[in-house]
Amino acid sequence: MSQPTTEQAPRAWTETGEKLFDREASNRQGHCYAASRDVVEAAIEELTWCAVEEHLSVPFSPGAAINAAISELSLPRVSRIAHDGAVPVRDDVERASSLYGLYGIEANFTNGRVRVFLVDRGTDVLPVAVDHWPTDPTQD
Repeated sequence: MSQPTTEQAPRAWTETGEKLFDREASNRQGHCYAASRDVVEAAIEELTWCAVEEHLSVPFSPGAAINAAISELSLPRVSRIAHDGAVPVRDDVERASSLYGLYGIEANFTNGRVRVFLVDRGTDVLPVAVDHWPTDPTQD
């Protein structure tokens, strides 16, 4: 099975992802942080994907966040996860910078495969983008 790439599927941003990583809007609407979608795209490309196995070892915090997202989003047949990403975020008010955790979940639906990308802000974990590869009806 070939691994999906972003060239094969357009990335869809969730409403939350669009708002969170729109540098102009975040500054106008009183948010302190500023990061663009390009920063998130670059971080997504750096993720390391791991096949989900019976004894996969994942650090507690990312593992708990990923498990909660799988349950909350009702993601079926999870085949791969990524838990090693980070998105640099700048606080324009405090002139400080930090990192948000970046995770990925690959799930398999009957109509195709998806990769859901999550940002962990420390207080919440938000789905920010999705890649979808539809099932090819000619391959049965």
